[in-house]
Amino acid sequence: MNMNKHIIKKELLVELKNSSSLFLITPTMTVLIIIFPILIENRFAVDEDLFIVSHLLFLIIFSTLFAIRKPIILERLIRELNFGNYKKIEFFNSKVVSEFIIFLPQIIILNILYSAFTNSSVNVSIFYFLFSIIFFAINASMINIIFQIFTSFNNRFVQFILITPMYLALSFFIGPLWLGLGQDIANIYILMYLGITVLIFAVTNFYLERAN
Repeated sequence: MNMNKHIIKKELLVELKNSSSLFLITPTMTVLIIIFPILIENRFAVDEDLFIVSHLLFLIIFSTLFAIRKPIILERLIRELNFGNYKKIEFFNSKVVSEFIIFLPQIIILNILYSAFTNSSVNVSIFYFLFSIIFFAINASMINIIFQIFTSFNNRFVQFILITPMYLALSFFIGPLWLGLGQDIANIYILMYLGITVLIFAVTNFYLERAN
């Protein structure tokens, strides 16, 4: 796999700088946005499935906000890659690794805070829950970077509108898992998610390799 440790280190430093406020502020505010309307309306007894749907909704919103926090400027990226004599495929793989390392802990924090504040939980074992979160984080990171290096949309609002449906599609595999499935069907969903992850990664790497 084409990766460059210097790009990973650089992107990690950039990601950490960009994400310092996201680690606690954004997940906490997201949870509070969910909780306040429920407390105000005194609807303490809310259907568990509704909490899971809201959980997925705010996971998608948070992921989209994370994705558009600092758009990649293609002209600057091309100049930097040419200056360092790096290939786009090296940048893609390295950027995916760095963004995943930063993104995964944040959505774990978001899920923990959501469950703590709402006193709710998903109807799935911790094993399937972690796998679904990991696959979602990997795919969300890849889709974000693919979208940014293959398009020229620098407007955050446009990016929000276009990326949200992609993340919504990813959540279709998480929703049934969190709502509760038998072990055999849950295994099938996990394998499907794995297949999608491998397919996205392989096709993107193949295209970038051919482009170089």
